[in-house]
Amino acid sequence: MNSKIFNASPLLTWFVIISVMAVFLGVITILVINIFYKPVGGNEVLRYFNQDFLRESSEYHKISLTISLASKMISLFFMVAVLFISWKYFSKTPRVPIFMALAYITLFYVILQLILLPLSYYRGFIVEHSFGLSNQTLSMWLLDFIKSWAISFVISTGALTGIYALMIYLPKHWWQVSSAVFIIFIIIGTYLYPIIIDPLFYKFEKLEDSKLKSQIIDISKKAGIEIDEVLIADASRRTSKANAYFTGIGNSKRIVIFDNLLNKFTGQETVAVIAHEIGHWHYKHIIKSIVLGSAFGVLAIFLLRVMLGKAGLVGDFRAILLIILLMSTLSFITMPVQNTISRFFEKQADEFALKLTEDSETQVLLTVKLANSNLSNVCPHPLIKTLLYSHPSTMERIKQAEQFSP
Repeated sequence: MNSKIFNASPLLTWFVIISVMAVFLGVITILVINIFYKPVGGNEVLRYFNQDFLRESSEYHKISLTISLASKMISLFFMVAVLFISWKYFSKTPRVPIFMALAYITLFYVILQLILLPLSYYRGFIVEHSFGLSNQTLSMWLLDFIKSWAISFVISTGALTGIYALMIYLPKHWWQVSSAVFIIFIIIGTYLYPIIIDPLFYKFEKLEDSKLKSQIIDISKKAGIEIDEVLIADASRRTSKANAYFTGIGNSKRIVIFDNLLNKFTGQETVAVIAHEIGHWHYKHIIKSIVLGSAFGVLAIFLLRVMLGKAGLVGDFRAILLIILLMSTLSFITMPVQNTISRFFEKQADEFALKLTEDSETQVLLTVKLANSNLSNVCPHPLIKTLLYSHPSTMERIKQAEQFSP
């Protein structure tokens, strides 16, 4: 990247160059490993999974990851190209009206999404159907895709336009206000997500199985936690995958389990899943995630403030294009740290579930069935796991359960 573009700040020039190159080399490294790595199918793995499953799972994840990496590279090249073009275009009129800035940001995201749409369709619809993991019609997939993109689009354009307005009207304090709004948004978003966003994709019903409800109440009492709600999501309309998750804070917190889980798994296995989610609750993982996410966001905004201030770009529309590129690269570069923390949280929840149920055998059976249901990569390459995996691998979770002693 030519230093003349950022001749006001060599620091900013080199930061952009290093960030872009780090992402480029990271993606290439992952792609090479992904293409040539053959999962280990030793006796330990073959105790639980047959060769046909391992081959199918490996193929599914290779295709999925390759498409994701291709999307990342296309996005990166597009951002860099737009930055080069805009630097010259806005050089004479670097400050534009706020509504015009919103229009440019909107155009940027619309064009980028149109470029990525074929890959999104192939990954989200064709590949999922090819491996028997999707039950969606094309119209259902398209509607979900539009809703997901619209949510992301509104948040991104609103945030960037807001930052630009703050740079113009509060040039000395834009970063403090942005940081405060970011923290408030994370807290409110976490609270509202299960109330507003989740219902856009799933219909929810309260758990009616009296026997299972009784088991869940008993195990939650044992953990010293009162569960407000256990909801069933109608996920089977979309996917054959089984899943469960803990979401929300305050009076919006609830445990959600896919109806696939109830239909395909035993009561004991479902209780083991709930015990895992109670573990997240017990260790306050959502609160900790909010704190860590807020800290990372504030640090990133402060870093931008320093660099943009030195480059004299505060209030310059080109700063917004730089922010898009830098936040995208920083997100990728810091992914290993984020995923390491996430895997630690998941391991804690697994360990808590084992202590709560005192049933390692069911935990092993559950882990195996979930892997089969979701076509999980049971033994990913260590580097790919470190960089990309937010959960411990299937074999790690099985080993943890096998080594557990009440």
